[in-house]
Amino acid sequence: MLVVGCLVATAPVAAVSAGAVADAPDAPAPNADAPASLEGADRVSALGPAPGPLQQTANATNNSTGVLHENPDEVDDENELDRLLSYLSGELNGDIGASTLQLSQGEYAAAKAALGDDYDDSLGKYVDVEGEVGGDGAGEEYRTVSETQREYVDTVSEFRETRREYEAARRAGNDERARELARELTRLAEDGETQSDRLLAAFDTISNRTDGDLAESSAQIADVQANVSEQRDEIVSREFVATRLAVDDYDRNISFTDPLVLSGSLVTDNGTPVEATSARFAVGGQTVQSAVDPDGSFELTYRPARIPASTSSLTVRYLPDDTSMYQATERVVPVAVSQVNATAGLSEPSASAYGYADAVSVRATVRVNGTPVSNYPVAASFAGSSATAPATNASGASAVSATVPATATGTASIRVAPDGDGRAVTFAPATAAVPLETEGTALSVTARETADRTVVVDGRLETDEGEAVSGQSVAVSVDGREVAAATTGASGAYRAAVDLPSDASVENATVSVAFDGEGTNLEPSDATASIRLSNGATSAGNGASDGLPFDPLDLAWVVAGTAVVGLVAAVLLRRNDADDAAAATVAESAATESAEPTEPEQAATEASALNSATEALDAGRPNDAVVVAYAGVRRSLGAAAGIDDAATHWEFCDRCVDAGVGPAEALESLTAGYERAAYSGLSVSDADAAELVETARSVVAPDETGVPESSDSGDGVDASEPVGPVE
Repeated sequence: MLVVGCLVATAPVAAVSAGAVADAPDAPAPNADAPASLEGADRVSALGPAPGPLQQTANATNNSTGVLHENPDEVDDENELDRLLSYLSGELNGDIGASTLQLSQGEYAAAKAALGDDYDDSLGKYVDVEGEVGGDGAGEEYRTVSETQREYVDTVSEFRETRREYEAARRAGNDERARELARELTRLAEDGETQSDRLLAAFDTISNRTDGDLAESSAQIADVQANVSEQRDEIVSREFVATRLAVDDYDRNISFTDPLVLSGSLVTDNGTPVEATSARFAVGGQTVQSAVDPDGSFELTYRPARIPASTSSLTVRYLPDDTSMYQATERVVPVAVSQVNATAGLSEPSASAYGYADAVSVRATVRVNGTPVSNYPVAASFAGSSATAPATNASGASAVSATVPATATGTASIRVAPDGDGRAVTFAPATAAVPLETEGTALSVTARETADRTVVVDGRLETDEGEAVSGQSVAVSVDGREVAAATTGASGAYRAAVDLPSDASVENATVSVAFDGEGTNLEPSDATASIRLSNGATSAGNGASDGLPFDPLDLAWVVAGTAVVGLVAAVLLRRNDADDAAAATVAESAATESAEPTEPEQAATEASALNSATEALDAGRPNDAVVVAYAGVRRSLGAAAGIDDAATHWEFCDRCVDAGVGPAEALESLTAGYERAAYSGLSVSDADAAELVETARSVVAPDETGVPESSDSGDGVDASEPVGPVE
């Protein structure tokens, strides 16, 4: 109700019909009583302001007796919601009208843009309000229009472009290419007919369920499609010779073991045999090839397998080659289908045992009395999870593949079954046992104080073979008492923020994590670490960063001498409201620093950047974390790759890859994340930021991040282990 309340608080008390374009010659001038616009109502299309409610001018006197602003706590009045729904409907209808008008004028990009973000925004609001008032489903119709009209614009645009190519081929005397394009035009016209019919039905429903009138839009869509169909018919009659499919008497009772045998003749409209030695026919979702005699006679055989056993008729369609001079034709033949039972088999797995994340593959076959059942869809599963299984090939075989999940224990089974009930061919499910073995795990942990008595615990869970273990719970304890639980992400990383018990000392407490492996094929593991004090904890009150999760001067050193330092420092200082003095200090450091630090100093600054990125993440600033992590990577790899300071971030990425100083996938992921965090104005999620900081660590120092390892860390775990998403 809060969202709806906010909408009503800014919505006009009345909606104006969206039937006229704002700059149309006969449109009435704005008047003093025109309602104020809802957010997004000031859209402008190529034709001027989008059709919809008229805008109230800034200096107009509002003489309306209605209330333009309502208390959100009092917006549950049904009349208020109905008026808001009517207004939003006018917004949507106006966008639809603008789109269909642009389409009719051949402005395809503008036609799609009219149903862009603003339309989606209004639609979301409409659906919210409709839910409050118990609407009659117009929201779904508006959604159908959004999806279908965009597709239809693409179809019409492609039809026009293909027609231009067709005309060029005809002028060049390339008959075969012209016929290929003519068949493509036929396909596009058929798609357009389906899409336009769907649109017209949706327009009609919207007009009946709302106060709007989309008759003009309907007429425009109908005119566009009529023009497309007319051009298609003209081209087809020009390029192709019409054909007829004659069918002799046949046995209508069919099954996989008693197939349909259909004989007949393929001739032109005037009775002349089709000049072809073979022909393709589409029957029941299959393609059947048949020889054609000089008199046009043929005989085809079709075995029903995937069609429903309840099928009462089949369409037999002649499919000429793309370059053929003949037109496609079809014939409907009545049938009665009997279901047949097949036998499914599975091969044995090749390995003696499989562990977590191992790939398992077997071969499934489907046969009826030894005859392969081809093009048959099968469903496969392994240990309760879905497995991959394509339709059977010409030999009736399907390659089934799966990956061992953590929950698979003992001896699990791969299972195959028909992908659907009631088909002409069915079979009993088949299974194959897959022997499993347990696998050892390694758990890492680091613990850092980020605020007074608040500790962030993070690390990674992997197998002994280095495979990430995802979706598993890790128990977090302080001085032997369990205080939290975290779940590992896709990379095996976990993160938890815990408050220390009142009797625990930050300096002396021990943090431990444990994975018990219960209910999995993974062995338990644990790790222990002491708490690393944050810079803020050891030097609180110095005011150096003025609210930043890291020292701005450290950031300047991280990227000293590079073109990006000014941008990064300015963005972060501005984003976190740093004082002018701190900003001036960083800018001066960036502008004047010219000496390259020594190698130990460089390693320290890289580690400082990554630590600052992690602290920014802990402080709830994911965008800052990504920018600082990227800066650390740039400082680390720039000198090694010999990249000048003026290189853009993507140039830097490409040159690093070319120089072989960093993995391409990691650099591209980090660069894309930096671009979003620094320039897009959008927020990076905590989970994505954590993954990007982890990626930065792996790029800068795959084996050593420069962060001191805790002396109390158990199992020889690196205390600087990358972090994962918060669970």
